[in-house]
Amino acid sequence: MARDHARLLVSTWDDAEFVSLTTSAQSVYFSLISSPDLSWCGVAPLLPQRLIRNAADLTERKVKQAMADLAARRFLIIDTDTAEVLVRTYVRHDGILKQPNVTKALVRAMDRVHSEALVEVVKGELGRLLTDEPDHKGWDTIRSGWPELFAELHAKASPNPSANPSNKPLRKVG
Repeated sequence: MARDHARLLVSTWDDAEFVSLTTSAQSVYFSLISSPDLSWCGVAPLLPQRLIRNAADLTERKVKQAMADLAARRFLIIDTDTAEVLVRTYVRHDGILKQPNVTKALVRAMDRVHSEALVEVVKGELGRLLTDEPDHKGWDTIRSGWPELFAELHAKASPNPSANPSNKPLRKVG
């Protein structure tokens, strides 16, 4: 099941940190969340050269700088060793866990991520979501289909989970 749309929350414009980004950083962020390359768990190939096609004035240097700015503010987590980028809050904001079949696609997508550090961040975000939204239908899908994963997410679920639960250093675009 391929993604055919991206969810843009109106509340994005109420986020002081997001509105303090440059237009280039915002454009790169929107390019990533609407990219057909973005998986159901929020990971895409780290290919800045693909994003320059999305605006006449974007260059690879500008995209890399925007990605670095987004990573510095934890909108993105970048693993240069595996050439992957994670839109950190994608699974929280796209409503994936509200739909059992899409939840299955999320778990399968996690299995295709090469970066262990990025998978750990996704699990941390899922743990936060389990704390905040325990009634989503997708939790039953994970609980029944991937009980070990559910147990791990349940263990991560707490009021203040670490944004980097693996405590592994995360690499960024340079």
